[in-house]
Amino acid sequence: MNASSRLAVAFSCIGHFQHHVLTGLFLTLVVMLERAWERPYDELIGLWTIGALLVGAGAPLAGWLADRFGHARMMAVFFLGAGAATIAAGLTAGPAPMTVALAGLGLFGAIYHPVGLAWVTQAAPPGARGRVMGVVGIAGSLGVAAAALVAGGLAALFGWRTALILPGALTFGLGLVLAALIARGAFAGVGRVAQADGGTAAPAEDPAPERTPRVVLAVLFVTLACGSILFNAFATAVPKWLSEALETTDMATIGALVGFVFLFGSVAHLIGGWLADRVALKPLYVASFAMKLPLLLVAGLVGGWPAVAVAALFTLMMDIGVPAENLLLARYSSGRRRGLAFGIKYAMGFVAAPLGVGMVAALYGVGDRGFLAMFLALAGLTLAMLLAALALPGAEREAPANARPLPAE
Repeated sequence: MNASSRLAVAFSCIGHFQHHVLTGLFLTLVVMLERAWERPYDELIGLWTIGALLVGAGAPLAGWLADRFGHARMMAVFFLGAGAATIAAGLTAGPAPMTVALAGLGLFGAIYHPVGLAWVTQAAPPGARGRVMGVVGIAGSLGVAAAALVAGGLAALFGWRTALILPGALTFGLGLVLAALIARGAFAGVGRVAQADGGTAAPAEDPAPERTPRVVLAVLFVTLACGSILFNAFATAVPKWLSEALETTDMATIGALVGFVFLFGSVAHLIGGWLADRVALKPLYVASFAMKLPLLLVAGLVGGWPAVAVAALFTLMMDIGVPAENLLLARYSSGRRRGLAFGIKYAMGFVAAPLGVGMVAALYGVGDRGFLAMFLALAGLTLAMLLAALALPGAEREAPANARPLPAE
């Protein structure tokens, strides 16, 4: 990668980390705000409702704006806007202004996923896109894990306001740095490679798909929406499922096990990215669904520590196909509409997420077998995704770039 592309990947990783840290701070700090504002938990946690809605609903607009005005510029807006909103949240004096500040955080937070991921697919050279997507995914997982630690640690040392203002100020500062780099033309070489004659050009576009892009995108959006239902149902059920499987109500034990399960699964981003650079994307994507099926079929039948093993393996299979999925979406969406395509993906995931939670509520205890009915329903959903993925055209692996990287600018 040339210097411009390395900078783009670095800011994408940092942005993914900061996005999940900032959007997770309030969920931990609300426990302290119960005492500070003398308000009940259910009322205070509801202050994030509008912000959470905007994170998903704003994604298509953010992607569309990035396609028109540039991914780097919109990433600068993300850092500046999300940082400023988080600082504002730390300066609020009551629920109403906190709601407004959190809504701003949700609005600017909506920028990252459609813009940052589309930027990465443009910046990473052929042959390394999968690995780069894996690293970006790991950065987000670390942000999810760090949010509670950052919020709790800073709040314990300096109070809840500092726990919001300091991360917000850091993010805002990163936005100023990114804006300065853009003004200097630091990203002019993103997506460009050196030619044998010494000139430069954008990488060649992927071969035309065998079927119309609209059909392919429709198939991908089916798998994306169903995948969001699957993940959210599983994530919602895991604490209660493991509690029943191990016959324990000790929250420290349950929390540690749930944390282990999801941290174990996050490694799949790197594995999936490595595979995406070496094997054809369609078989890898199909295999990620095929490997989930047997795990779901046995999940409701096992107890004790085998249930923990099944949960950990399932989270691994959940994420192992994500780099291939993002590369397929990038391949079959026009470069001029790539940000919009990623925006629609995350908006669909947001809309589908409550269906996963509702599935847990509706199917738990059916037939007096705990989560068995839910896991069987999720297996059926996974089978549908498998069949949809088989309808994709054969996608060859990401070909290694023959051109050497550009020298640093």
